[in-house]
Amino acid sequence: METPFQNDPTKTPQSVRSGVKPLLVSVVVVLAGLGAYFLLFRSPNPQQQDAGHLSFGPQEQAYVSNIRLSNFRMQEATNFLNQDIKILQGDVLNAGDVVVVAIDATVEFRDFNDKIALQETRPLLASSPDGLKSGQTAHFELSFDHVPNSWNYVMPKAVVSGLKFSSNKK
Repeated sequence: METPFQNDPTKTPQSVRSGVKPLLVSVVVVLAGLGAYFLLFRSPNPQQQDAGHLSFGPQEQAYVSNIRLSNFRMQEATNFLNQDIKILQGDVLNAGDVVVVAIDATVEFRDFNDKIALQETRPLLASSPDGLKSGQTAHFELSFDHVPNSWNYVMPKAVVSGLKFSSNKK
């Protein structure tokens, strides 16, 4: 009488080892695929996104009234993945006397109950050595590929939420 724990006399130690190798290769391939997926397609960590935002201390808050956002327009397009994207366009004017080299804005899309459906902080003016001089206007364009269906289709609200000044003030 055989018990289920006895060795199979037809299997040699070599044939058992040869069956382990393809199994190990399969496990390594699956783990590598999962690692690549999470590395490439994971959603960004909100805490990491916040680390890149510009400062908005007392000096920047005092100057923000000199930054004027205007001429807002919305467009809708389809990207190469066949996703609908919303594009917010507008102009930013530096009405003050300080050169601003970078500007962040927080954009809010609202739902039909006037609650925030999507809120993101994005650069309106990417950091550049020349910056936005006094009296200059720059055009911006922001793309959003994951605006919720609950959005009420009213123009989103954009508010300056970060500034970076030039090291030479004029």
